Amino acid sequence: MYSAAIDALPPVSDPEFPERASVVLSGLRKLQSSLSEAAARSRVTPSVIVALSGVRSRYDELMTAAAEGPSATLGQRLYVARGRAKLSTREAANGVGLRKDLIEAVEAEEPATEAETAQIKDLIAALGG
Repeated sequence: MYSAAIDALPPVSDPEFPERASVVLSGLRKLQSSLSEAAARSRVTPSVIVALSGVRSRYDELMTAAAEGPSATLGQRLYVARGRAKLSTREAANGVGLRKDLIEAVEAEEPATEAETAQIKDLIAALGG
């Protein structure tokens, strides 16, 4: 279902892209969370692991495309910059004196204060994003 939705998205430069991609990304985050919980169980099947890997790959691809678009959100830019730098959310947060849960929230498109936003933008710039 999500693969079809991603494939049907307009080009990144299209004004409708950000809103439509946001809906797909939100759904992928929920699916990833559910699969991650299932994968943490002691008797997980290989199909769950394969599904989790596939969802994470599609999520990364869509976030990367969105982050490169003209309407990229702070969360998208942060996610991609952090990923390219191979930093965990905890490591990125510690690097700028923020909380890990704030980094995760911003990447999930939740708002941050002006001061937090400035710190995150500094981090993105420092990481070359």
